[in-house]
Amino acid sequence: WSSDVCSSDLKTYYDEQFRQLIPDSQKMYTILGLYLMYLLAYNKIAEYHTEIELIPIKEQHNNVFIRVPVSLEQHFVEGSYNKILSQKQNVPHEAYQFFVNKFVDAIRFEIARSAEKAYESLKLVDTHRLFMIEKEAELKAFITNNNNKEGVEWQVRGDRLFFVKQKADAKEIPSERMINTCLQFATELNRIV
Repeated sequence: WSSDVCSSDLKTYYDEQFRQLIPDSQKMYTILGLYLMYLLAYNKIAEYHTEIELIPIKEQHNNVFIRVPVSLEQHFVEGSYNKILSQKQNVPHEAYQFFVNKFVDAIRFEIARSAEKAYESLKLVDTHRLFMIEKEAELKAFITNNNNKEGVEWQVRGDRLFFVKQKADAKEIPSERMINTCLQFATELNRIV
C-alpha cells in the first residue's frame, strides 16, 4: 500500500458528511499533517495544494500538525532554506522528522542540479553553506552521492569542488530521409486529391 492509497482511504472518514455521524478522530490532524509532509517531501506540490485547500483556514493557522507543513512550504517558496533547517528541531510528532529530512534532501538535490548548471567550480567552504551541510563527512557523502548524476562528474581538487560536464554524443538528425518521406507523402496526397 502506498501513502496515497492509505490517505485516500482515511480521508473518507474525515469527509464533512461522515464527520456528522461520528466525532473527529483525535489523530485526524496528525495524520493529515503527515500526509501533507509526505507530499512536500516527495515533491508532489500540486497534490499538496489540493489537500491544503480542503483544510479549514483556522486549522491551517492554529493546528500545530498542519501549521508545520504549511510553514515549510512557505519557507520553500520564499527560498528561506535556513528556516526549514531550523524547523527540523520543532516538529510536533517524531514521525515528522523523517519527512522533514526527506524534504531537505529534495531541496539539496534541486540546489545541486542548479549549481552544476550555474558554476564550473565552488570553494568547498561555500558548498557547506550552499548545500546546508555543516559536517565535513556529510558533505563528502553528499558529493559522492551526487557524482555523475545527470552527466556531471563532481571532482574535489584542493579546496574546490569542480562540476565536470560529460560531453554528450551529438546525434545526427536524418534530415535528408525526413525530407524524402515528406515529399513522398505530399506526392501521395496529390494523387488522392
